[in-house]
Amino acid sequence: MGKLRVNYICCKWGTKYGPHFVNKLYNMAKRNTDSDKFDFHFYCYTDISEGLEPDIKVIEFPDIPNIHPKYWFDSDKFKYGMARCWDRPKTFIFNTHNFAPDKPTGRFVFFDLDVIIQDDLEPIIMYDLEHPTKLRSWWQDPRPMKSRQFKLGHGAYTNGSCMVWSDDQTECIWDDVLEHQERIWYTFTDGTDNYHSWRWGMFRPDGKEPLWKHFPKEYAYSYNRGRDWDSEDLEVDKYRSDAILCIFNVDLLPFEDSSRGKTKQDNLADPNLLEHWK
Repeated sequence: MGKLRVNYICCKWGTKYGPHFVNKLYNMAKRNTDSDKFDFHFYCYTDISEGLEPDIKVIEFPDIPNIHPKYWFDSDKFKYGMARCWDRPKTFIFNTHNFAPDKPTGRFVFFDLDVIIQDDLEPIIMYDLEHPTKLRSWWQDPRPMKSRQFKLGHGAYTNGSCMVWSDDQTECIWDDVLEHQERIWYTFTDGTDNYHSWRWGMFRPDGKEPLWKHFPKEYAYSYNRGRDWDSEDLEVDKYRSDAILCIFNVDLLPFEDSSRGKTKQDNLADPNLLEHWK
């Protein structure tokens, strides 16, 4: 039996994240992927490819109106300083089996750039091969999800820092975006996590089963938010050695909370995490 092909994917547009974020993500993914079991490939969707490691397979963002960053990034169509569905280029990833020149198959593993990989990725690669799977913000207070404000704003409970699927399992997402993008951008005005939570998650308007399953809460934690609301494991700026992933999201909260962090890797001081982020 041959090795299972694993296709890691990330996205980088603009200059907020330098090429070192992509290169370090590539290095972490490679170190934590068993080469005896998996056939490793790494892709980056980008509009600026300078400075990337030569083994990273660059995919130029397809020139599709209003999805390619050049049509909206830094435009005046902003809400409270953020573009409507500001991370919309991430929707390209769900059609990578067609967009990548080598037409890859197998497992696809997407990571945001503000992720540190701490341990062997096999549990994530092999988790529930039958369903697309992503992180969930287990550290999030569940009470606002029951509020009218959460429903009117189409708030998010899923977390797109890591998403995994097989072959063409998520092509339906890309088809939906391509056909209904104007409705999507104006309905889910913050980020694509809102879109996934409502259009493909437990709030699906068609009443069907959610497309996305979720990784167990022990797989990941947020350096700026904690790990698990239910067990009150919410300490920030804390390294948790038993997790596979540490993410650095600074998601918006429905209330002011000065105890929550805003750290990103470039201003990280924790030596344990810096040992991984290289």
